[in-house]
Amino acid sequence: MESVRAFFALEISDDMRQRIADLGKEVARSGADVKAVEAENLHVTMKFLGEVPLSKIDEISGALESIKMRRFELEARGAGAFPDRRMIRVMWVGIGKGAGEVTEVARKLDEALWRFGFPKEKRFVPHITVGRVRSPRNREALLNILDSHSQTVFGTTLVDRLVLKKSTLTGAGPIYSNLKVFPFE
Repeated sequence: MESVRAFFALEISDDMRQRIADLGKEVARSGADVKAVEAENLHVTMKFLGEVPLSKIDEISGALESIKMRRFELEARGAGAFPDRRMIRVMWVGIGKGAGEVTEVARKLDEALWRFGFPKEKRFVPHITVGRVRSPRNREALLNILDSHSQTVFGTTLVDRLVLKKSTLTGAGPIYSNLKVFPFE
């Protein structure tokens, strides 16, 4: 049975993507060992599904068609790291304005998807992944950059749809394509 690697995301504007990608470039210049996310791949991940049989995609889509969500403004603000500053694995940009709405979309997604066997998120933290840390090399430089951008506003964007995306892994990095779009009111 054919399957796809899939996830739900909120897309951001090209301008916001570029500003966040510039942060990734700043980190690269610092010598920190971070694999930055390509600008065209920056987004707010709402729920990672993993490998999903193609036959299940229509079923999942049908369950989401009935969910009503309103469009909203999203502000990308501040930079930080998961899980913490001592053991950085992921570098992120946070969500300021619109964080409540993003969390509500995540809650509705969880409610709709648990019956398909997808576990509910233990603790959803709205963010945009900027890069993945490969080693602790030049960690102090990375921390200094994160600190210098703790209050930086990377822009605002109108969120008017939820997107089910396919992720194709390649040697050069993932390639994302849209499987289904769910417009907001």
